[in-house]
Amino acid sequence: MSHQDFSKTNSVPLATSKPNFLPYVICLLGAMFYLYEFVLQVSPAVMTSELMRDFQLNAAGLGAMAAFYYYSYTPMQLPAGLLYDRFGTRILITVAIGICTLGAFCFSLTHSVAIASFGRLLMGVGSAFSFIGAILLVSRWLPPQYFALMAGVIQLMSSVGAIAGQAPLAAAIATWGWRSTLFTVAVLGLLLGVFTWFLLKEKNPPAHNNKAHVATNEWQRLRKVCGNSQTWWIALFSFMAWAPIVAFAALWGIPFLVVAYGISTKVASTACAMIWVGIGVGSPFIGWWSDKIGRRCLPLTLTAFLGFIAAAITIYFTHLNIVWLYICLFFIGVGAAGQALSFGLVRDRSDSSIVGTAVGFNNMAVVAGGALFQPLIGILLHWHSTGEMQQGAPVYNLADYQIALILVPLCYLAAALISRFLIKETHCLPQYHATSSPHA
Repeated sequence: MSHQDFSKTNSVPLATSKPNFLPYVICLLGAMFYLYEFVLQVSPAVMTSELMRDFQLNAAGLGAMAAFYYYSYTPMQLPAGLLYDRFGTRILITVAIGICTLGAFCFSLTHSVAIASFGRLLMGVGSAFSFIGAILLVSRWLPPQYFALMAGVIQLMSSVGAIAGQAPLAAAIATWGWRSTLFTVAVLGLLLGVFTWFLLKEKNPPAHNNKAHVATNEWQRLRKVCGNSQTWWIALFSFMAWAPIVAFAALWGIPFLVVAYGISTKVASTACAMIWVGIGVGSPFIGWWSDKIGRRCLPLTLTAFLGFIAAAITIYFTHLNIVWLYICLFFIGVGAAGQALSFGLVRDRSDSSIVGTAVGFNNMAVVAGGALFQPLIGILLHWHSTGEMQQGAPVYNLADYQIALILVPLCYLAAALISRFLIKETHCLPQYHATSSPHA
C-alpha cells in the first residue's frame, strides 16, 4: 500500500508536508503499558524473603498469593478482546492502567494476606488488556508494512519490563524496602494512566452493533476455534513452553539461584535477567528463521529442547561458574521463545473472521502456567522442607528446590514432544482453505 493510499483509508489524514509523530506516540503508550504490567508481574521474584517474613507465609502461601495475578489475567484474555471491540482503546487502556495501579497500591500498603492477594488479582485484571491493546493500536495507527516490526518492538518491551522488574527493583528494595519501592511503582502507573488519557486518541471507533447479534457471532467464532484439534495442541505447546518462565523467571528462579550458587539477591536478579534477554533476542530470530526455512514445527522443537537442556543444567549442575550460568539462563529464555512463534501457527490456521478469537485463546494458554505452577512449586517446596526458620521466614535448601523445580525442564520436554509429534506443519502457509499437510 502506498503512503497516499494509506492516508485515504484512515479517518485522520497523514500530513504530507511534515512528519506525523502522533501514531508513534500512541503506539509507544500502548507498549509502555505492556512494559509496566511485566514489572508488576515479576516483582514478587525479588522480594520472596521479605514477603514471606512480613506476611508470615511459607513457600506454598507465597506461591498462591503471587499466582492471584494469573487467576484473573488468564480468564480475562477472551473478554478483553470482546470489550475492545465494543468500547475502543482509549477508555479501556486508561481504566486498565488504573486497575493495575490500584492493585499495586493495595499490595504495597496492606499487612493482610487477603488484601495483598486481592491486589495481585487487580493487577492481573488490568494487565490482561495490555498486550491486546498494544497490538490493536499498532494495527489501527500504523501502515500495514510496519506491523511486524512494531509487534516485535512490543514483544521486546515485555523483556525490558521483566528486566526492570528484577535487578533494578532489587536494588531499589535493598535501599528503600519493598513497600516504598512498590508504592513508587504504583505512582508511576498513575502517571502513565494520566498521560494515556490525555494523549491517546481513538481511531475508527467501534460500531455499536445489535448486542444479541454480536454475542451470537462471538459464540460462533469461539466454537469454530475450539472445534479444531490443532488449536488445542498449539495451545498446550504454548502453555508448556511459557510455564517455565512464569514459574522460574517470574518467581522461584531468583531465590533458587541465591541458595544454589551462594550469590546475593541482587546478583541473582541480574543473572535471571538473562532469561528475559534470551526471550527478547530469541523471539524475533525464531520468527525470522521459521519464515526463511518455511517451517514452524522444527524451530518449535529445537527451541523447546534447548530450554530442556539449559534448565536441567542450571538446576542440577550447580557448580557452574557465573559465565556458564549466564549462558544457560539465556538459553532457558531462548527455549521459551517458541511461544511467540506459536502465534504464527495460529495465524496460519485461522481465517480473518476468527483470528482475533484464536489469538486470545492461545494467549490465555500462554499465561495459564502462572496460575498452576507458581503455587504448585511452592507446595512442593513446603512439603519437602524441614520447617527451618530464619529471621521469621522459612528456609529452603538446595535439595528442596531441585525436587520442586523438576517441573521446569519437564515442561520444556513436553513442549518439544508436542511440537514434534502432535502439531501439524503448515509450512508458513494458510491452512484454512486446504487440508492440513502431514507433519514434517
